[in-house]
Amino acid sequence: MAPAYVVHYSEVALKGKNRPEFVRVLRRNIARSLSGLAPEVELREGRFVVNAAGTTQEVTARLRRTFGIAWFSEVTPVGLDFGTIRRAVLDAARTSSGRTFKVEPRRSDKGYPLTSRDLAVRLGAAVQEETGMKVDLTNPEVVIRVDVTKSNAFVYSNKTPGPGGLPVGTAGRVLHLFSGGIDSPVAAWLLMKRGCVPVYLHFYLAPTPRNALDSKVTKQVKVLSSYGGKSTLILIPFAEYQLATAEGPGDLEPSLFRRFMRMTAEALAPALGAVAVSTGDSLSQAASQTLWNLASFDHGSSLPILRPLLAYDKDEIIGMARRISTYDLSLEEYKDCCAIITRHPRTRVKSDLVDEYVRRLRLPELVQTVLDQGTLVSYNPVGDVLKSSNLAESMPRACAVGPKADL
Repeated sequence: MAPAYVVHYSEVALKGKNRPEFVRVLRRNIARSLSGLAPEVELREGRFVVNAAGTTQEVTARLRRTFGIAWFSEVTPVGLDFGTIRRAVLDAARTSSGRTFKVEPRRSDKGYPLTSRDLAVRLGAAVQEETGMKVDLTNPEVVIRVDVTKSNAFVYSNKTPGPGGLPVGTAGRVLHLFSGGIDSPVAAWLLMKRGCVPVYLHFYLAPTPRNALDSKVTKQVKVLSSYGGKSTLILIPFAEYQLATAEGPGDLEPSLFRRFMRMTAEALAPALGAVAVSTGDSLSQAASQTLWNLASFDHGSSLPILRPLLAYDKDEIIGMARRISTYDLSLEEYKDCCAIITRHPRTRVKSDLVDEYVRRLRLPELVQTVLDQGTLVSYNPVGDVLKSSNLAESMPRACAVGPKADL
């Protein structure tokens, strides 16, 4: 018999009248994360009961990457009569290696004839008598939990933390500027933790998108897809922009290029149903990320600009990158557009100066040009299926929508 799992959510429980929608999406995401393992996901009295055909290690690895899950545990479902619960608790105690224990019952069915205290006292006495283990209510080596519901009871000892947050898909789509460095994958992960679906927008340097498709950029998207499900990556060539701005002032180049990236994201957003643009900016981490330059980036935007990493320092970001398995990929050799941007940018760029060069260099028209040359990449982690196609052919509406700002 395949093991069962009890899955608990935390923040979702605070959503009041909107809770059913959050629960529905979380249930769908749990089933998707366990795709291929014949999952059965049942909502039962404020918790999910999950059955899946995979090994404990496989199911655990997938649930630990499903946003919205506070914690979960492999459980033994038993009947509601006290004798059956007692036997399951004793089995759990005998298979443990601890010398001290605590029994922690919880009743979601308040009509059960024994109170939580009654269960704790009677089950604790049985464990102590049968195994010789000592009760320790403060710092036990083993905690045996008993959840009593209307239909059955669950007995378990270990709780595995999930990633927390909100279910991916409950907060809308976001166009995410994705460089492939250390910061942008972590920012995408944090967006997913708040329920967003990031659509990755990458500007590539090579003559064709092939290098980008074979690079760390695609590998990082695959890793992130293990948390968020199916992903969309849009590849935009940098060459046309480079040619059009060759005579522009070098110290303005980073701010001008970042504005161009934002304009391109805004142009794509309506066709993709995106309601915001996001970046991996960390305040003052680089010259292009000073408060003045961030203000220049935002100036004239028709969409909110999200910056999940704004207040994190580099060590904190690296720590998160390691935990989510994108750090080593970020260090792989890959020449992106930032590699050829001037190393001596202005730290206090004025928005009206960027506006002037946007008009002078005809960047709104250039946005349309690069969209016509873009590549749409879709990735489905189920089956590890990666597909790419011409953006203009796959999403003609996206390439027909011009930027609404900076015109």
